[in-house]
Amino acid sequence: MRPTPEERSLHKEKIMDYLNFDRKGPKRHCNKTLTSDGKKFSVHDCILGAASDYFKTMFSVEMKEKYDEVVSVKNVPPERLENVLEFIYSGDIEVTEENMLEVLEDSEYTQIEGLKSFCNRFILQVVSADNCLKLRAYAQRYNLGDVLDKTDQSIKENFASVMKHKDFMQLDVGDMTNIIKQRNKDQEEAVFTGIVQWINYNPSQREELFVNLFSQIDLSSMSSGFLAEVSTESLVRSNLVCANMLVDNLVKSSRQPTAGRSPLSEPASSQSNIAAPHEIKEEFVVVGGDGSDRDCVKYDVTTKQHQHLPKLNKPRCYFTSVKVGDKLYAFGGHDKAAIKSCEMLSLATNGRWKMLGKMLEARCNHASAVIGNNIYVTGGKNNNDNYLSSCEVYNLNRNKWSRIHGMIKKRAAHGMCSIRNSLYCVGGRSDKSCEHLDVRSGKWNLIPPMNHEATDGLSCVTLNGKIYVTGGWSSSSRHECYDPAARKCTTLSPLNTGRAYHGACVMNGKIYVVGGWGSGIEILSSVEVYDPTENSWTHLFDLEKPVWNHTLVALYTTVDDNGHQ
Repeated sequence: MRPTPEERSLHKEKIMDYLNFDRKGPKRHCNKTLTSDGKKFSVHDCILGAASDYFKTMFSVEMKEKYDEVVSVKNVPPERLENVLEFIYSGDIEVTEENMLEVLEDSEYTQIEGLKSFCNRFILQVVSADNCLKLRAYAQRYNLGDVLDKTDQSIKENFASVMKHKDFMQLDVGDMTNIIKQRNKDQEEAVFTGIVQWINYNPSQREELFVNLFSQIDLSSMSSGFLAEVSTESLVRSNLVCANMLVDNLVKSSRQPTAGRSPLSEPASSQSNIAAPHEIKEEFVVVGGDGSDRDCVKYDVTTKQHQHLPKLNKPRCYFTSVKVGDKLYAFGGHDKAAIKSCEMLSLATNGRWKMLGKMLEARCNHASAVIGNNIYVTGGKNNNDNYLSSCEVYNLNRNKWSRIHGMIKKRAAHGMCSIRNSLYCVGGRSDKSCEHLDVRSGKWNLIPPMNHEATDGLSCVTLNGKIYVTGGWSSSSRHECYDPAARKCTTLSPLNTGRAYHGACVMNGKIYVVGGWGSGIEILSSVEVYDPTENSWTHLFDLEKPVWNHTLVALYTTVDDNGHQ
């Protein structure tokens, strides 16, 4: 005879009740103390390890915390830590609409699957048109597949009202594209309005994306009155591609009139002056580099032709650069020593590079990424050859640098990119770890490491919400992809030519890598391109000369058949 399931359950409950009482009261059997913002919590490490993979790792592998009696939990405030501990010991917790995202974050941080599953079930019950965009972002970040499905359905059914929320304006282009693809086809007019509002929220960074979003709209389903409004929109009128699409639709409408809708009053032939035949010109710019430290050269990937742009004011290698709108920015680097100086080139005028406010700290081998009107810079090395964990942010509107919370790890020659409101730092010299910062909360968290060994001189880019990492000093042919939603890293087809300290960028859904130090004792001039639909690399052409320790920035230019931009 054996105890019944009810008796066994009661036995377990009695033990846990006693241990929960012990941690709150006499503490006779507690062997660890957790601290958060000065508040102390007595615990039993075996109980925490049984419930949480985070604590299991902390107390079982050779980490400092395994031997410390007092352990600091930095990223969970004390009142939230108490809720987590109560769930671990009793299985009880109160989740509300007000605290559900905090509980979800804590469950992810402490790696308690039972708590995360409970949050998932609660969130499914409260998805609405008012919160679906915000919850969708959390569903992607924490890999909540059923929540993602439900939020997508809510967006699809309520697009006109969803686009009025402030969260809509914070979407990145990947999410914006996915949401547009999921719409009901009777919402084209609302979709156009939403796209225009989204572009105008941050025109300096988004205006060049308009043509790709506009091309996904079915103009033929719009009323003639609304098409007249579309024809007056400056984003359409100033873009040859979009204007041509509108004209093409008007031509089709004039040939196949539909009841209740007529083309605009003028025939297509008289409107042909709106736009001439066009194409999208795919170009990138190679900036600086060892031996080319003031050069700035633009390459057309179709014609393989190049054009020299104005030279940098300061020689730069081991630096970083970004493009925001029609402006190129270059930050720091090495010119006999690590430097603080920064400069900007307007691509619209192609005048001289203009010096900007200096960084707060001299850096080389650092990394950068853009979110909104802010450019973030992380890590690197200083003039004492020390690796840095410090970070700072440059506000484009104020031309001013400010410090932000430093990384968990010191990093140099690492990769960095942004997705939505998050920064991701990848690898670096002697470290394969990766970490993530939500700029709204200011908290850095470690995320799963790369598959390949630690390496410096790698490059990383984002494509369709995923992070692609290429090359590096000790893994020069490596190519892997990290999915933030699934928290999983996948090894992909290797580079044709191994390289480190190269440049990488994304254009038209493909990844380009340029130059770098080859796996032999050589500097590379080769350009190769990766097609994610084929998982294959193709050699494209060679630069005018080899280059490494440079930066690479993608450009998008619309031209007509006469070559006019």
